Amino acid sequence: MVLQVRGQGRSPGVRRLADHDGPMLRARVKGLAELIALRSGGRLVGRLRRRGYLLILSYHNVVPHGETARGDRSLHLAQGTFGAQLDELLRDHDIVPLTELSKTPAATGRPRAAITFDDAYAGTLTAGIEELARRRVPATVFVPPAFVGGRSFWWDELAEGLAGELPSDLRDHCLNELAGDEEPIRQWAASQGLARAAGLPPWACAGTEDDLRRAAAEPGVSFGSHSWSHVNLAAVDPGRRRDELIRSKAWLESRFPQAYVPWLSYPYGIESAETRAAAGEAGYAASVRVTGGRFRPGAAPVQALPRLNVPAGLSVAGFALRAAGLLSR
Repeated sequence: MVLQVRGQGRSPGVRRLADHDGPMLRARVKGLAELIALRSGGRLVGRLRRRGYLLILSYHNVVPHGETARGDRSLHLAQGTFGAQLDELLRDHDIVPLTELSKTPAATGRPRAAITFDDAYAGTLTAGIEELARRRVPATVFVPPAFVGGRSFWWDELAEGLAGELPSDLRDHCLNELAGDEEPIRQWAASQGLARAAGLPPWACAGTEDDLRRAAAEPGVSFGSHSWSHVNLAAVDPGRRRDELIRSKAWLESRFPQAYVPWLSYPYGIESAETRAAAGEAGYAASVRVTGGRFRPGAAPVQALPRLNVPAGLSVAGFALRAAGLLSR
């Protein structure tokens, strides 16, 4: 096998195959292993492990059919893959609105799950909603109003110039030292000579108000807050934090009163004791993180409920195993 060839004895052709096709081959091997695990009892074991647990799935964007992922590749999931994941989830779960997740389970005895999206990408509001509507599945989209109108996000602009992935040290600097704040990050990136993508396609940018309005017309679609301008709420001062929470809430309530739900998704998934308290004081019924997986009703803080993050590139079998609680990564 090519993966077992080592040392200087490799021919140029073998070296190119190992070096360039290695990641793709490893992904295929991993996907096959996950499929075998699923079909050899993983689904049954998962049903037993899911009893009494709730699941909130965390997505970002959906790439329309025929388009190629851009920006931060981990956030942009192909439309066909998203549809297949929904079908897989529906095999074993009742997918319910986020606000009904903790209510008394239906008589089916099936575990309950809720679908959420962060950032209100245009791809989510079009291709993603299309897949949800086809299956009559509800979902909540967390909106940062400052970006509504087709604006691109700083992480996508930077990642596009860095092979689709932000180095961890760069990301940490932007989130902690620069508070995840768009304008300071753009200024700092320019001072460092970091390339930023120009002209990302509309589906890879935030949606418009018209996109939101069309999505809200679909049964089961609701909107929650993702702060006003997607800053790290744990890194800004209390006054800025309160303004971010109150302003976004008021914007959504005034423009989409029928679709709005008083839930918050912490930008970048970062929260603290201070952000939890601020969310409660601002009138949010509940808030969600971006990690944590399944949880039992009442076992997680209402202002820091866990979610299972679903990155792009995950096989359908891998998704099923993670949704079953059998794999955490």
